[in-house]
Amino acid sequence: MPPRTRVRSVQAVDEHQAREVDMTAESRSIVENEKSGESTDVAPAASSSGSATPREGNTIKGRDQPKAILAMFNDTESFEEEIDEMEEWHDSLDLQTNDLEESHFLGSSAMQDLTLLMDNSSSQSSVPKFPFRQVSEDPRTHVFFVKSPAFVYGKGMTVSHTIFERVCSMLGTGWPETLMQKFLQVTLPAFPILNTMRLLAACNSQREAGPLPHALLCGIMGHSIEYEPGVKHLFKSVWKDVVAAEDEEYKQPRLQTLQLAIISLATRPSQAHAVNAMSLARSVSIAHMIGLHLDCSDWRLPRWERSVRKRVWWALVIMDKWIAMVHGRPSLIHKINRSVPLPTIDDTDWGEFSSTQPEEDTVAENSMASFIGQCEISLIIEDMLDKFYSQDAQRRIGRATGEDLRSLSSELDGLQARIPDRLKWIPGIAPTGLVASGIHCFQLTFLGVRVLIARLYFTSYQEHSRVSGAEAQSIDVSLKICEDFVTFLEELRPDSDYKSFWLPHCSFLISTCLGLLLRIAVRIHIQQNRQREIAAQASIAGKLPRWHEYSLSLINRLVVNLLLAVDLHQWELAETAMIRGNDLLKSTATVLPALAELADGPARTASATAPGDAFPDFGQQLGDHSLFMGDWSWALNLGDGWNLGESTD
Repeated sequence: MPPRTRVRSVQAVDEHQAREVDMTAESRSIVENEKSGESTDVAPAASSSGSATPREGNTIKGRDQPKAILAMFNDTESFEEEIDEMEEWHDSLDLQTNDLEESHFLGSSAMQDLTLLMDNSSSQSSVPKFPFRQVSEDPRTHVFFVKSPAFVYGKGMTVSHTIFERVCSMLGTGWPETLMQKFLQVTLPAFPILNTMRLLAACNSQREAGPLPHALLCGIMGHSIEYEPGVKHLFKSVWKDVVAAEDEEYKQPRLQTLQLAIISLATRPSQAHAVNAMSLARSVSIAHMIGLHLDCSDWRLPRWERSVRKRVWWALVIMDKWIAMVHGRPSLIHKINRSVPLPTIDDTDWGEFSSTQPEEDTVAENSMASFIGQCEISLIIEDMLDKFYSQDAQRRIGRATGEDLRSLSSELDGLQARIPDRLKWIPGIAPTGLVASGIHCFQLTFLGVRVLIARLYFTSYQEHSRVSGAEAQSIDVSLKICEDFVTFLEELRPDSDYKSFWLPHCSFLISTCLGLLLRIAVRIHIQQNRQREIAAQASIAGKLPRWHEYSLSLINRLVVNLLLAVDLHQWELAETAMIRGNDLLKSTATVLPALAELADGPARTASATAPGDAFPDFGQQLGDHSLFMGDWSWALNLGDGWNLGESTD
């Protein structure tokens, strides 16, 4: 059943607003208490559009959630207006695209002459007839879409129809419907890039919903194969056809083209990195061409289309930021060229409908909240890329600054303080009842970003020959953050949680946690063998054995859990993470003999099923040492032996 929301009464909204004010005050109090003397206020996550998820308390009764990063180192929300059920009817911009013509957004630099004619005409009837559509209701802001002939090269929809029939035949009777249902139940609630009712209406050949989207349906079926073990062996064959259908869509780009491309980018296992990179670049170009980067809240478009445009844009932002982070390449979307506000709980398919089963609405809203959370995290990743990994950042500073690190931590702490309880993970407390699709993906992503920030602290404070006080503090904090991540993976339920929605970047975050633990273990191992330098640092030297045992224990827990997830439950996320993790373990086995046995286990599991281009190689996992802004040369020789008795100062 497609998710729908309740249409709230005015009284309910007033009560909810009052409750939110109380919760905001509580959140502020908690953040202040956690600062433990820190003079700098913890700021909420920076966003031009403000908060999008309800603010609730920072603790859950009975257990504490993971502490805020800044605390470990020493705003009332605005509501959107109620839905106007008497809203004026407007024609769809997306459905106007056909085989003969298509609409493209033109910016102010291209439309100045036309706006001059519009602004100086004495009456609307005297305005010259141009093949344009003005969708903005604000007379001060002209937003034009130009209608131009559609030059479709190739056979377009005819080819997509043929590919669709071939995919259905390849899957066999019953499987296309099963895979569609999986998509509607698992992926779409957590990654709502389609309007559910329009999709179902098109599949039922309802005229007003547009033609049957054959290429999009191919992508949906290929994406959903990961959920069904019975057809997993067909993935590569089906995916070749999906890529072919997607290529046909680019010949006449529209919103549907972006939806298919995003489904492709969000599909696991993520194998074809070159294809994905080109698909992302084309997708961003199409998004700009159809004006998706602009705030359409007041445009003369149907409500469903405004919501879909906003959700598709932010899904594209999520994919762009994470692909940039995973591969170490520049992001393609920049904050100075967009005006789309963060989505809200009301940006859904549900419109004027209300469900007869409130529990279905609650689950759907929880999934939507997880998507909003992913959008907010993408803004933090954007700042991380700009401040630490961009070429401009590397030219400006030689290493990460404490101010930038505190600012980044503050953003994540602000998000942690205001996310609703339904999105929070509390160690040791098992969820009761059904966990909405997308919740676990958000929780793993949130914990994984903490690991990325911890890695920045560790590498920026690190000195070549000895452990300083700042680095010692970063080691202690990093180990605690990694333990939260490892514990979260251990508490997942294989029979249900492994089969829920996960984005491709989750496997990168798993292997990154393993990589950070190995970095710390190697660093401590080296320091334990440099007795001359340690003698002058008795306080730090006394902690090294405990840290060494702590890091090796976490590595063992993480790897053993991942191997069990692969061998017993065929969890693709763990399998992909171990393809990279196995190289990491092998490279450190000569330095840390205790890890040699672990390195043998992953080799048997991962190599049997690893695709040829499944992930970047080991060198890419360690990263270019210049990216970490510190003396990082010790990590470039992992596995080559060490001169442990000599100082390199």
